[in-house]
Amino acid sequence: MKEILGLIIKDCMTLKSYMKTIIFMIILFSVCMYINGDVTSFMPVYIPLFFGILAMSSFSYDNISKSDKYLHTFPVSKKDVVKARYLYVLLITFVGSILGFLLTIFIALINNKVNFNFESVLSTLLGAVCGISIFQILQIPIMYKFGAEKGRMIQIVLVVALMVIISVAISMMNGFSLNMLEKYGVVIGCVAIVLLYVLSYKISCKIYEKKEF
Repeated sequence: MKEILGLIIKDCMTLKSYMKTIIFMIILFSVCMYINGDVTSFMPVYIPLFFGILAMSSFSYDNISKSDKYLHTFPVSKKDVVKARYLYVLLITFVGSILGFLLTIFIALINNKVNFNFESVLSTLLGAVCGISIFQILQIPIMYKFGAEKGRMIQIVLVVALMVIISVAISMMNGFSLNMLEKYGVVIGCVAIVLLYVLSYKISCKIYEKKEF
């Protein structure tokens, strides 16, 4: 567990170089949303999305620094390296989600023009997190397989294909299926995301274990 914690801290340290950018983007989003007045529709999406994408930058850092070769001189297993990366990505995405939610509430309180609805904001936030999670579930194994640069190009193709498949699937659903989604959508979504993360993790482990450094 200490090894995994150390790896997570190592990835968190890479965010230091992004700190000015992070602060600037948060201020920019906040000011724009305050002026626009539609904070409840965009802030719960933009901030988690920004942090979710930011978490994936750790792959680029590892690629540039060749840190994998260095890591495996220590008594750390390849599974631990993959597990730490998944936990790090989830942690940063969670922080972004909480920050986005809190900033939405804060701006709504200081801007009288904003019509704040807790359920609407929470629903928007959950939808955004779900979308970001699917993006990460697909992208992490691709990054391990093809590397940071090629992985981004392949990811774009897969995301477009996924959007088309989801759109077709929704259009083919009957009324009963839609009613089920309305009643149990959150539960079904959470269970599906957890299972997909586990599957993604196992795939990434198999890919990474076959790599030689």
